[in-house]
Amino acid sequence: MSDNRRSTPRKDAFQVASLIADECGEPCECLVWDVSETGAQIEVAAKIVAPDRFTLRVTAYEPPRRCRVVRREGRRLGVRFEG
Repeated sequence: MSDNRRSTPRKDAFQVASLIADECGEPCECLVWDVSETGAQIEVAAKIVAPDRFTLRVTAYEPPRRCRVVRREGRRLGVRFEG
């Protein structure tokens, strides 16, 4: 994900977060590489198949964010925040 087509600047995050799929509701850990007002780049474990839409909880102090996957490159996902 080296080419920059982002509409807003992102800042490095390098944080562990929880990805919560609507179907099962069980949280899965993921790594947030960077984040902006409109989206983020995350990485999931090899065994995880992330759905096209899910909820992302980065910290206990921030509200969870609804996400839509806009790009997949191996284990890395580019997501756009919804709503």
